[in-house]
Parts: sequence; C-alpha cells; structure tokens
Amino acid sequence: MIPDEKLSQGEHIKKTRDFRLAYRDGSSVRRGPLVLYKRKNDAGIGRLGISISSRVIKRAVRRNRMKRILREVYRKHKIHIARGFDIVVVVKKEAYENPTYMIIEPLFLSLAKEARLLRV
Repeated sequence: MIPDEKLSQGEHIKKTRDFRLAYRDGSSVRRGPLVLYKRKNDAGIGRLGISISSRVIKRAVRRNRMKRILREVYRKHKIHIARGFDIVVVVKKEAYENPTYMIIEPLFLSLAKEARLLRV
C-alpha cells in the first residue's frame, strides 16, 4: 500500500475541543443529510472528524457503517483534498438507514467541492 493512502492516527479529529473549534470558527456547507465544516489548522495536514448522534441513527451498527464509509471516501480522495484543514462531517436527521458507498461518495465530493476543498 502506498503510505500516503493510509489514514493515520494524526489525521483523525478526536478531541471535543477540536470539534467545537470547527463548529464555531469554521465555515459550513450542507447537502442532503450531511453538513461539512472546514477550518484552517496549524498542523499542515488534513484531519477528518465525523459526528453522528444516536438520535439520528439509532443502531450503533448503522452509525459505525456510516463512519466507515465516510472515512473510506475521505481516504480514497484525500490526495485531491486541500491540506491544512480540519474537516468535520455531521450526519443530520434525514440520514439514510442503509448507507452505501455509491450514495455517500458523490454527496461528500460535492460538499468538498462546494467548500472549495477539492484540488482537481
């Protein structure tokens, strides 16, 4: 595997403080059930955070599947996504009960394009 294709631990947003900074100081774009927040970071690398409430998708199995799909879409396209940004994806109420990669990928890419994160 090419090292740049992996999603390393440093590319995840895990701290509540970082999520709150993205919500407060970042800009947002919404399309369908997804909201993408972007905020410039000082690390110089792209970081991804995913937020899904248990009120939105009740079953943990489905929440985790949505997270895996979003991480995979980001991982596959991160070479085209601008570096130096914290990206937080929030899944809203009208989320898909059975998300598929084929549904989520174009949705995520259109959000990234609208947020001017894609370098194509």
